[in-house]
Amino acid sequence: MKRLITSSDALLALQRGLTGDRNLAGTRYMDDPACLTAYADYYLAVSKAQTLRACSLSGLRPSAVLDMGAGPGSVSLALAGLGARSFTLVDSSSRALSMASEALAEMSREYGEPFAVSTLVADLESVALPLPPGVAYDLVAFGHCLNEIGGADAGPVADAAALARSVLVIEPATLRASRVTIALRDTLVAEGWTVSSPCSNAGPCPALASSTTATCHDESGWDVPVAVRRLAERAGLDRDRIKMSWFVLRPPSVDDGVRLEAPPEAPPVGGSYRVVSDSMLNKGGRVRYLLCGREGRFPFSARRDDEAAARAGFFSLGRYDLVSVLKPELRQGGWGFGPRTSIVRLDR
Repeated sequence: MKRLITSSDALLALQRGLTGDRNLAGTRYMDDPACLTAYADYYLAVSKAQTLRACSLSGLRPSAVLDMGAGPGSVSLALAGLGARSFTLVDSSSRALSMASEALAEMSREYGEPFAVSTLVADLESVALPLPPGVAYDLVAFGHCLNEIGGADAGPVADAAALARSVLVIEPATLRASRVTIALRDTLVAEGWTVSSPCSNAGPCPALASSTTATCHDESGWDVPVAVRRLAERAGLDRDRIKMSWFVLRPPSVDDGVRLEAPPEAPPVGGSYRVVSDSMLNKGGRVRYLLCGREGRFPFSARRDDEAAARAGFFSLGRYDLVSVLKPELRQGGWGFGPRTSIVRLDR
């Protein structure tokens, strides 16, 4: 069968339907061959990169995965590259699941290793999914799907607690979607769940309480595939960076189940803090970032001409870097880079 070619118009219609007017959210748009092809040609690579980014920062290395809202298999394909070999993919679109199965089968042949793959056509809102018997999962993944069924409802995620030891949630970085995802995180934390990553603050997220326009999301550069870059350029989209809101959570009374690669040592005295903003220059000539940790969310700043801060790597900090700050200078409402300050970058 001749494969459809994604046009810039088809991609823009999909992009606007998912993140603009959202007229496609919650519909069976992946049953439309044009939409599915556009998604596979563009968003599949983006979602794979986002999954790899989350796994890199969290150390997540699952073996058996339940991929909820799997679509054409973005999350499973990324995790297969990290060593996962057992997959159950759930989606409402049989077309998307067929595409995912074919991609995993091709990857299995390339690796010369058997993959155990099963699929289930079902809505995520289903009370009880008829999952394959005898399969134990160490990760349930929700990739860009909860926002399409309401987002704030903790039901689908809480139900996953009976199926696996850890849950990965990845959602868009738009203001609305990220705040809804953070609210879901806080609901689960209040019910006894633990946020394994990326948060260095175990309590409620301070971003929600700070203002109605505040949020928290990850952002990084990535190696954009040539075909994706060309498609983005034709559609007038900027795809040089990937952005998303994501969390790895463990349900109550569950020991660590998913293998973490090379667990980090305990952070140095001073604790660990996640950089949760880009650099910002204020009128006083100071560059500042927002850090988040056990004390909450607060600024960490330095004079823009501070050579010691430059040598310490202050100006090269990036969003979601994990750091320990030793001997900071106390300033009103936050920290400053002082004469004795040093920065230690942590693996995760």
